[in-house]
Amino acid sequence: MLPRFSIRSMLATTLATAALAMPAHCESAEEFFRGKQVSLVIGYNPGGTYDLYSRLAASILPRYIPGNPTIIPKNMPGVASVKAANYLYGQAPKDGLTIGMIGQQLALTQALRDAAVEYDMRQFNWLGRFTPVVEVTVVWHTSPVKTIEDATKREATLAATSAGSTSDSMPGLMNRLAGTKFKIIKGYPGTSGSILAMERGETEGAHATLENLLFGKADWLREKKISVLVQYAQERHPAFPDVPAMVEFGKTTEDKQVLALFGSTADIGRSLMTPPGIPADRLAILRKAFAAMVGDPAFKAEIEKRNMEFGPLSGEELQKRIADTLDVPEAVVTRAVTLSRE
Repeated sequence: MLPRFSIRSMLATTLATAALAMPAHCESAEEFFRGKQVSLVIGYNPGGTYDLYSRLAASILPRYIPGNPTIIPKNMPGVASVKAANYLYGQAPKDGLTIGMIGQQLALTQALRDAAVEYDMRQFNWLGRFTPVVEVTVVWHTSPVKTIEDATKREATLAATSAGSTSDSMPGLMNRLAGTKFKIIKGYPGTSGSILAMERGETEGAHATLENLLFGKADWLREKKISVLVQYAQERHPAFPDVPAMVEFGKTTEDKQVLALFGSTADIGRSLMTPPGIPADRLAILRKAFAAMVGDPAFKAEIEKRNMEFGPLSGEELQKRIADTLDVPEAVVTRAVTLSRE
């Protein structure tokens, strides 16, 4: 039997060793962000609404995060933001120091089983939405096409970005389900590039957002320089009550469900998210910071000053809606895939 003093000595040594192995202090999630840099990956080129909302967040969101980290915007365009989504899903650090803004259509892209998809939108951690964004097809005033009915009788050329983008897939779907005769010309750099192509006369029309028209091109609406043909949403926007929503063109129950699946993209809009797997306490802090920012009257005033649309949604609710978007009958998905590839 060991002497009592030897047992005490061994116990003291064991405790001392354990103490050395433990960190001097357990860092809280609040302390974690202090003095850090957070990367904000933007899935599109500079200049568009994804970039504008992202850079607004980069300048203001740090005020609401404990420790006030710096947020650095980083544009990562490619494949209608699938490149950025794949990076955020599989390669980006999962420590809370990387956030992102990716295309509102990417849940749809996933549902359509696009071969480029390496992400699962349900696994991202959604922080919150700035605004829903309704996309539309517009035509310049020089085009003989003035309404969606006109587009079923005469071909109209539309500028688009890349294959698989909503500027390509939405008019294509209208061709197949509503009988329009849109000729889609791809390769333009972002929404701004598409609109410029229309303005220059390279095409008759383009893909735009109602926000861009209401706040950036209000004179076009006022002077009737453009006609808005269709809204790619599940219901008509209050500011455009006479322009049909795409779901109105479904002739069968299944086709209406397919159109509703495509129209759901507007609900995601301009939203911030993080890679999957970040610590829960850090996610809670980022969600709380986003909610505090969009709920601050000073932030709302800044949004109004910049003429930006505003319709916030919590990260938790957005997470649910994205899951619901992807939870559709297999027959509807199969039909949507078939239509998207015809």
